[in-house]
Amino acid sequence: MSSSQELYNRLNEKLRALVKVKNSKQLTNWIWIIVGMLQSRSSHMTQIANYLPMETQAESRVTLVRRWLMNQHVKVWPFYKKILEHVLAGWSEVEATIILDGVTVFGGRWQIFRLSLRHGCRAIPLAWTVVEGKGLVKVAKLKGMLERVQTFLKPRVKSVTFLADAGFRGCDWAQLCLKLGWNYGIRVACNTYLTFSGGKSDRLDNLVPVNCNRYFQNVWLTQAGKLQTHVSVTWTTDKQGNPEMVPIITNRIACRARLREYMHRMSIEQSFRDDKSGGFDMEHVRLHHAERIDHLLLA
Repeated sequence: MSSSQELYNRLNEKLRALVKVKNSKQLTNWIWIIVGMLQSRSSHMTQIANYLPMETQAESRVTLVRRWLMNQHVKVWPFYKKILEHVLAGWSEVEATIILDGVTVFGGRWQIFRLSLRHGCRAIPLAWTVVEGKGLVKVAKLKGMLERVQTFLKPRVKSVTFLADAGFRGCDWAQLCLKLGWNYGIRVACNTYLTFSGGKSDRLDNLVPVNCNRYFQNVWLTQAGKLQTHVSVTWTTDKQGNPEMVPIITNRIACRARLREYMHRMSIEQSFRDDKSGGFDMEHVRLHHAERIDHLLLA
Protein backbone atom coordinates (compact mmCIF):
# COMPACT_ATOMS: atom_id res chain seq x y z
CA MET A 1 0.00 0.00 0.00
CA SER A 2 1.37 3.45 -0.94
CA SER A 3 1.97 6.08 1.73
CA SER A 4 -0.69 8.27 0.07
CA GLN A 5 -3.27 5.48 0.25
CA GLU A 6 -2.40 4.75 3.86
CA LEU A 7 -2.75 8.41 4.82
CA TYR A 8 -6.02 8.64 2.90
CA ASN A 9 -7.42 5.62 4.78
CA ARG A 10 -6.56 7.14 8.15
CA LEU A 11 -8.04 10.54 7.30
CA ASN A 12 -11.08 8.98 5.66
CA GLU A 13 -11.90 7.01 8.80
CA LYS A 14 -11.77 10.12 11.00
CA LEU A 15 -13.29 12.74 8.70
CA ARG A 16 -16.13 10.72 7.25
CA ALA A 17 -17.38 10.05 10.79
CA LEU A 18 -17.54 13.81 11.44
CA VAL A 19 -18.44 15.49 8.15
CA LYS A 20 -21.79 14.68 6.59
CA VAL A 21 -22.45 15.96 3.07
CA LYS A 22 -25.03 14.92 0.49
CA ASN A 23 -22.45 14.25 -2.21
CA SER A 24 -19.89 11.82 -0.77
CA LYS A 25 -17.62 12.38 -3.79
CA GLN A 26 -17.00 15.91 -2.56
CA LEU A 27 -15.68 14.46 0.68
CA THR A 28 -13.59 11.82 -1.09
CA ASN A 29 -11.90 14.36 -3.36
CA TRP A 30 -11.37 16.74 -0.43
CA ILE A 31 -9.52 14.06 1.52
CA TRP A 32 -7.36 13.22 -1.49
CA ILE A 33 -6.44 16.88 -1.89
CA ILE A 34 -5.49 17.02 1.81
CA VAL A 35 -3.28 13.97 1.22
CA GLY A 36 -1.70 15.62 -1.82
CA MET A 37 -0.93 18.83 0.09
CA LEU A 38 0.53 17.00 3.07
CA GLN A 39 2.68 14.73 0.92
CA SER A 40 3.89 17.41 -1.47
CA ARG A 41 4.16 20.20 1.15
CA SER A 42 2.77 22.46 -1.55
CA SER A 43 -0.42 24.29 -2.49
CA HIS A 44 0.28 24.03 -6.23
CA MET A 45 -2.17 21.86 -8.14
CA THR A 46 0.49 20.06 -10.18
CA GLN A 47 2.38 19.10 -7.01
CA ILE A 48 -0.77 17.96 -5.23
CA ALA A 49 -1.80 15.87 -8.25
CA ASN A 50 1.46 13.92 -8.13
CA TYR A 51 0.30 12.22 -4.94
CA LEU A 52 -3.18 11.23 -6.09
CA PRO A 53 -3.00 7.44 -6.67
CA MET A 54 -4.91 7.32 -9.91
CA GLU A 55 -3.95 5.41 -13.02
CA THR A 56 -4.48 8.43 -15.21
CA GLN A 57 -2.31 11.10 -16.77
CA ALA A 58 -1.11 13.95 -14.60
CA GLU A 59 -3.35 16.36 -16.51
CA SER A 60 -6.45 14.43 -15.45
CA ARG A 61 -5.39 14.49 -11.81
CA VAL A 62 -4.83 18.25 -11.99
CA THR A 63 -8.31 18.59 -13.49
CA LEU A 64 -9.77 16.75 -10.50
CA VAL A 65 -8.12 19.21 -8.11
CA ARG A 66 -9.19 22.21 -10.19
CA ARG A 67 -12.80 21.06 -10.39
CA TRP A 68 -13.00 20.59 -6.64
CA LEU A 69 -11.64 24.11 -6.06
CA MET A 70 -14.19 25.47 -8.55
CA ASN A 71 -17.14 23.49 -7.18
CA GLN A 72 -19.76 25.99 -5.97
CA HIS A 73 -21.55 23.22 -4.05
CA VAL A 74 -18.57 22.84 -1.71
CA LYS A 75 -19.44 25.02 1.28
CA VAL A 76 -16.48 25.56 3.57
CA TRP A 77 -18.24 26.13 6.90
CA PRO A 78 -20.42 22.97 6.88
CA PHE A 79 -17.28 20.94 6.12
CA TYR A 80 -15.17 22.56 8.80
CA LYS A 81 -17.68 23.29 11.57
CA LYS A 82 -18.12 19.62 12.54
CA ILE A 83 -14.38 19.17 12.86
CA LEU A 84 -14.11 22.22 15.14
CA GLU A 85 -17.01 20.99 17.26
CA HIS A 86 -15.12 17.73 17.78
CA VAL A 87 -11.85 19.52 18.59
CA LEU A 88 -13.47 21.87 21.13
CA ALA A 89 -15.45 19.23 23.01
CA GLY A 90 -14.58 19.68 26.68
CA TRP A 91 -13.38 23.31 26.36
CA SER A 92 -16.26 24.83 28.37
CA GLU A 93 -13.95 25.98 31.20
CA VAL A 94 -11.14 27.19 28.94
CA GLU A 95 -10.23 30.88 28.73
CA ALA A 96 -9.59 30.89 24.99
CA THR A 97 -7.08 33.09 23.17
CA ILE A 98 -7.77 33.81 19.52
CA ILE A 99 -5.34 35.49 17.15
CA LEU A 100 -5.99 37.44 13.96
CA ASP A 101 -3.30 37.66 11.31
CA GLY A 102 -2.97 37.96 7.56
CA VAL A 103 -0.79 37.01 4.64
CA THR A 104 -0.53 38.47 1.14
CA VAL A 105 -0.62 36.08 -1.84
CA PHE A 106 -0.41 36.26 -5.64
CA GLY A 107 1.92 39.27 -5.63
CA GLY A 108 -0.41 41.39 -3.51
CA ARG A 109 -3.58 40.58 -5.44
CA TRP A 110 -5.18 38.83 -2.45
CA GLN A 111 -4.92 38.90 1.33
CA ILE A 112 -5.88 35.93 3.48
CA PHE A 113 -7.04 36.82 6.98
CA ARG A 114 -7.28 34.00 9.48
CA LEU A 115 -8.65 33.87 13.00
CA SER A 116 -6.98 31.09 14.96
CA LEU A 117 -7.32 29.52 18.39
CA ARG A 118 -4.16 29.23 20.44
CA HIS A 119 -3.48 25.70 21.60
CA GLY A 120 -0.12 25.21 23.25
CA CYS A 121 2.53 26.53 20.89
CA ARG A 122 0.35 26.16 17.81
CA ALA A 123 -2.73 27.84 16.38
CA ILE A 124 -5.88 26.06 15.22
CA PRO A 125 -7.62 27.90 12.37
CA LEU A 126 -11.19 28.85 13.30
CA ALA A 127 -12.18 30.82 10.23
CA TRP A 128 -10.63 32.71 7.34
CA THR A 129 -11.61 35.08 4.60
CA VAL A 130 -10.00 36.23 1.37
CA VAL A 131 -9.92 39.95 0.55
CA GLU A 132 -8.84 41.53 -2.72
CA GLY A 133 -5.93 43.98 -2.67
CA LYS A 134 -3.24 44.79 -0.12
CA GLY A 135 -2.72 47.20 2.74
CA LEU A 136 -4.67 47.78 5.94
CA VAL A 137 -8.11 46.19 5.99
CA LYS A 138 -11.18 47.86 7.48
CA VAL A 139 -13.12 46.12 10.20
CA ALA A 140 -16.23 45.91 8.00
CA LYS A 141 -14.43 43.46 5.67
CA LEU A 142 -13.82 40.94 8.48
CA LYS A 143 -16.79 41.68 10.76
CA GLY A 144 -18.84 38.78 9.40
CA MET A 145 -16.03 36.31 10.06
CA LEU A 146 -15.55 37.53 13.64
CA GLU A 147 -19.29 37.42 14.34
CA ARG A 148 -19.51 33.83 13.04
CA VAL A 149 -16.65 32.78 15.31
CA GLN A 150 -18.28 34.55 18.28
CA THR A 151 -21.51 32.65 17.70
CA PHE A 152 -19.59 29.39 17.45
CA LEU A 153 -17.35 29.90 20.50
CA LYS A 154 -19.86 31.44 22.93
CA PRO A 155 -21.41 28.14 24.09
CA ARG A 156 -18.10 26.24 23.93
CA VAL A 157 -15.52 28.24 25.92
CA LYS A 158 -15.50 30.19 29.17
CA SER A 159 -14.12 33.45 27.78
CA VAL A 160 -12.30 34.84 24.75
CA THR A 161 -9.29 37.15 24.44
CA PHE A 162 -8.63 38.56 20.96
CA LEU A 163 -5.04 39.38 19.98
CA ALA A 164 -3.89 41.24 16.87
CA ASP A 165 -0.84 43.13 15.66
CA ALA A 166 -0.51 46.72 14.49
CA GLY A 167 -2.15 45.91 11.15
CA PHE A 168 -5.47 45.97 13.06
CA ARG A 169 -4.74 48.96 15.27
CA GLY A 170 -7.86 51.09 14.59
CA CYS A 171 -10.25 51.79 17.44
CA ASP A 172 -12.99 49.99 15.50
CA TRP A 173 -11.33 46.62 16.15
CA ALA A 174 -11.32 47.13 19.92
CA GLN A 175 -14.90 48.41 19.87
CA LEU A 176 -16.08 45.37 17.89
CA CYS A 177 -14.39 43.06 20.42
CA LEU A 178 -16.28 44.71 23.26
CA LYS A 179 -19.52 44.36 21.33
CA LEU A 180 -18.80 40.65 20.85
CA GLY A 181 -18.07 40.20 24.56
CA TRP A 182 -14.36 39.57 24.05
CA ASN A 183 -11.32 40.89 25.85
CA TYR A 184 -8.76 42.38 23.49
CA GLY A 185 -5.01 42.97 23.26
CA ILE A 186 -4.06 44.91 20.14
CA ARG A 187 -0.69 46.37 19.25
CA VAL A 188 -0.67 50.01 18.19
CA ALA A 189 1.95 52.22 16.55
CA CYS A 190 4.62 53.82 18.72
CA ASN A 191 3.59 57.30 17.48
CA THR A 192 0.02 56.83 18.73
CA TYR A 193 -1.24 59.73 20.86
CA LEU A 194 -2.60 59.15 24.36
CA THR A 195 -4.91 61.70 25.94
CA PHE A 196 -5.07 61.80 29.74
CA SER A 197 -7.96 62.77 32.00
CA GLY A 198 -6.47 66.22 32.63
CA GLY A 199 -6.44 66.94 28.90
CA LYS A 200 -2.72 66.42 28.30
CA SER A 201 -1.93 64.57 25.06
CA ASP A 202 1.36 63.16 23.82
CA ARG A 203 2.85 60.41 21.66
CA LEU A 204 3.81 57.09 23.18
CA ASP A 205 7.38 57.36 21.93
CA ASN A 206 7.70 60.63 23.86
CA LEU A 207 6.15 59.18 27.02
CA VAL A 208 8.16 55.93 27.32
CA PRO A 209 12.00 55.84 27.58
CA VAL A 210 13.80 53.24 25.48
CA ASN A 211 13.82 49.74 26.99
CA CYS A 212 11.51 50.75 29.85
CA ASN A 213 8.14 49.14 30.51
CA ARG A 214 5.25 51.49 31.24
CA TYR A 215 1.57 51.02 32.08
CA PHE A 216 -1.16 53.59 31.48
CA GLN A 217 -4.63 53.14 32.96
CA ASN A 218 -7.88 54.66 31.67
CA VAL A 219 -6.41 56.81 28.92
CA TRP A 220 -8.00 57.89 25.68
CA LEU A 221 -6.54 56.70 22.42
CA THR A 222 -5.60 59.47 19.91
CA GLN A 223 -5.93 63.21 20.38
CA ALA A 224 -9.59 62.94 19.41
CA GLY A 225 -10.23 60.59 22.34
CA LYS A 226 -11.88 57.87 20.25
CA LEU A 227 -11.46 54.99 22.73
CA GLN A 228 -10.90 54.78 26.46
CA THR A 229 -8.48 51.94 27.10
CA HIS A 230 -5.45 50.73 29.06
CA VAL A 231 -1.96 50.63 27.52
CA SER A 232 0.94 48.32 28.39
CA VAL A 233 4.34 49.03 26.81
CA THR A 234 7.39 46.81 26.51
CA TRP A 235 10.32 46.53 24.10
CA THR A 236 11.83 44.03 21.70
CA THR A 237 14.49 44.32 18.98
CA ASP A 238 13.95 44.70 15.25
CA LYS A 239 15.76 42.77 12.50
CA GLN A 240 18.72 45.15 12.75
CA GLY A 241 18.99 44.66 16.50
CA ASN A 242 17.61 48.10 17.37
CA PRO A 243 15.12 48.64 20.23
CA GLU A 244 11.50 48.39 19.06
CA MET A 245 8.55 49.55 21.14
CA VAL A 246 5.60 47.16 21.60
CA PRO A 247 2.56 49.09 22.90
CA ILE A 248 -0.57 47.00 23.59
CA ILE A 249 -4.05 48.41 24.17
CA THR A 250 -6.42 46.31 26.24
CA ASN A 251 -9.81 46.55 27.96
CA ARG A 252 -8.28 45.11 31.14
CA ILE A 253 -5.92 46.76 33.60
CA ALA A 254 -2.49 47.41 32.09
CA CYS A 255 0.19 45.27 33.74
CA ARG A 256 2.93 42.73 33.02
CA ALA A 257 0.31 39.97 32.61
CA ARG A 258 -1.16 41.81 29.61
CA LEU A 259 2.26 41.78 27.94
CA ARG A 260 2.68 38.05 28.60
CA GLU A 261 -0.75 37.43 27.08
CA TYR A 262 0.15 39.34 23.95
CA MET A 263 3.26 37.23 23.47
CA HIS A 264 0.87 34.33 22.76
CA ARG A 265 0.25 36.01 19.42
CA MET A 266 3.68 34.85 18.36
CA SER A 267 2.39 31.27 18.45
CA ILE A 268 0.63 31.87 15.16
CA GLU A 269 3.85 32.75 13.35
CA GLN A 270 4.81 29.10 12.81
CA SER A 271 1.37 28.32 11.38
CA PHE A 272 1.64 31.15 8.89
CA ARG A 273 5.20 30.11 8.06
CA ASP A 274 3.72 26.75 7.09
CA ASP A 275 1.39 28.55 4.69
CA LYS A 276 4.12 30.68 3.16
CA SER A 277 7.35 29.87 1.42
CA GLY A 278 8.69 27.80 4.31
CA GLY A 279 5.92 25.24 3.92
CA PHE A 280 2.88 25.13 1.65
CA ASP A 281 4.05 28.13 -0.41
CA MET A 282 0.73 29.97 -0.21
CA GLU A 283 2.49 33.24 -1.08
CA HIS A 284 2.86 32.07 -4.67
CA VAL A 285 -0.67 30.73 -5.21
CA ARG A 286 -1.91 31.79 -8.65
CA LEU A 287 -5.65 31.26 -8.19
CA HIS A 288 -7.76 34.06 -9.66
CA HIS A 289 -10.91 33.64 -7.56
CA ALA A 290 -11.40 34.16 -3.83
CA GLU A 291 -13.74 31.16 -3.57
CA ARG A 292 -11.06 28.82 -4.94
CA ILE A 293 -8.50 30.09 -2.44
CA ASP A 294 -11.13 29.59 0.25
CA HIS A 295 -11.54 25.95 -0.80
CA LEU A 296 -7.77 25.45 -0.92
CA LEU A 297 -7.48 26.73 2.67
CA LEU A 298 -10.06 24.16 3.74
CA ALA A 299 -7.64 21.46 2.62
